[in-house]
Amino acid sequence: MISAPMTEPVEQGRRFSAAGSIALGVAGVLLSLFAAVAVEAQPRTSGRLAAVFPPWWSTARVFGAAGEAGDIAGAGGAPFIVILRGDPARLAARAREAGALLLLDPALAGMCARPISSEANP
Repeated sequence: MISAPMTEPVEQGRRFSAAGSIALGVAGVLLSLFAAVAVEAQPRTSGRLAAVFPPWWSTARVFGAAGEAGDIAGAGGAPFIVILRGDPARLAARAREAGALLLLDPALAGMCARPISSEANP
C-alpha cells in the first residue's frame, strides 16, 4: 500500500516562520530596553533607596515591611513605593528580604516620592 506524503504548503510555513522571527526580535529589543533601564535605575548610594513592594499588598503591610527593612524616609505616589534609608551594608538585602520586588534610585523615583516631614512643636 502506498500512501501519499502529507505536506504543508510552503507559503504557510514561511508565514509562521516570518511572524515568529519578528516576535522574537521584538521580544529581544524589549528585554534589552528593560535591562538597560533596570541597570540605570539602580540605587546610586547604598544607604538610601526606593523600594517597590507588591502592588496587591495593603498599605499597612507595605509600611510594616518597609519599617523592618530600614528607616522610612518618604512615601511614593503609589501606596506600594517607599523611600528607605539605613545601614548601607544591609539596606538592599533587608528590603528584598522584607518583600521588595524592585529597588530604585530615589532620585529617579522623585516624581512619585513625597518626603515625610517631621514637624517639631514650637
